[in-house]
Amino acid sequence: MEQIESNVVKPQVSFVENDQEIRAIELSVEENLDSKIGDIKRHITEKNGKGQSDKIKDELYLEAQRLWKEFATTLKESKYNFYLDRPQHKFLTDLILNKLEYDVNSVFFAIELKELFEVLKESKYKDDSQLISYSVNATEITYIYHLISKHKVKGLTKDAYLFAEILMKIGNISKLINYYDATGKNLSADINDWVVTFEDGVNKEVREEESVSGVAL
Repeated sequence: MEQIESNVVKPQVSFVENDQEIRAIELSVEENLDSKIGDIKRHITEKNGKGQSDKIKDELYLEAQRLWKEFATTLKESKYNFYLDRPQHKFLTDLILNKLEYDVNSVFFAIELKELFEVLKESKYKDDSQLISYSVNATEITYIYHLISKHKVKGLTKDAYLFAEILMKIGNISKLINYYDATGKNLSADINDWVVTFEDGVNKEVREEESVSGVAL
């Protein structure tokens, strides 16, 4: 059987801003997710049900499913670092809390973000260059993007640059979320393909690498 792989190009995780190195995800969280991906890949690469009894085949498949569900649960519970300096923080909180108009759909997104923005409102910066990390999950960063994506700024003013900076930060996080989501979907497909290889004469083709984009969450 050929080696089974789900290859999605991993986006950049660490960045330098205001002369500080920041990470879109804590190292421990990243390592945990990557470890669970590795566990799944090793299982479906090193284990082979071909020629085995139905009982053993079932056990191999159930173990693969267990490993995948562990990864999916970890991914769902993972948090990401949404760094803002004082000007970005002021622009975003003022936009969400005071300037945006909400319709019958978007108002529920805003309400879901109430707890997060209560935390933002309490933040105190010592200067404009200080970066503070706000812990967000995939749902929160998605809601923020959907709320502000239709906002318009007039001219290349300071607000235009702040708006672009915030969108880039959201994009960096969403690329990482999309990477792990796409990897999980590919691994699920690989598990199903792997089970098929338990039958005589069936092999698995190697999947080519694919890239992921941001903000299309």
